[in-house]
Amino acid sequence: MLCQRHQRHQRHQRRRGLLLGPALAGLGAALGLLQGCGHVGLPRVITLSEAELSALVARAFPVQQRLLEVLDLQLSAPRLRLLPETNRLSVLLVVQAQERLRGGSGRGELRFDSALRYEPLDASLRLTQVRAQQLDFLPGVAETSATVDTLAALPGGVQRIGRLLAERLLEDLVVYRLNAERRAQLRQLGLQPGAVTVTARGVEITLARLGG
Repeated sequence: MLCQRHQRHQRHQRRRGLLLGPALAGLGAALGLLQGCGHVGLPRVITLSEAELSALVARAFPVQQRLLEVLDLQLSAPRLRLLPETNRLSVLLVVQAQERLRGGSGRGELRFDSALRYEPLDASLRLTQVRAQQLDFLPGVAETSATVDTLAALPGGVQRIGRLLAERLLEDLVVYRLNAERRAQLRQLGLQPGAVTVTARGVEITLARLGG
């Protein structure tokens, strides 16, 4: 009799384990997500390393622009560097220029720096306050020299072209977007992305309480 009761108890425990198993697994996943966002009382952040951010920025290029109806320009091959001391990024781009009138071409480099901001409307990380630092074309090529002459003849010259490129092509450029699944997870936890900070470790997006 005691043996039968023991067997019935074991079967009950096994059934209870089967029922609780999925619930415990779901709880473990939820706890794991909470731990991924940081412990209570500590900053909750999404961190993008310099390598990760470089790969994300690279996806946004090449970018093309017709400028002043005179030149067709293409920006490509971004090389990124973090500037934690100023809370900004520095990016070097390859510039390919094609003249529309004479058919000449040129190749150069555009260096700019930028801050970052989070846009809640589409859960995107964007360049902001873009500043062109330098636009140089490679010397020693006849076609490049002709293109530089064309650029220099435009109002404001080569450096104005660099500023126009920064304003028209790079300002507000999307470099990262949270996917729908991550956004839903954050909403379930009552969190939303907020401040964006450039650190030596990478770019950190601080998670804040919804409505906070």
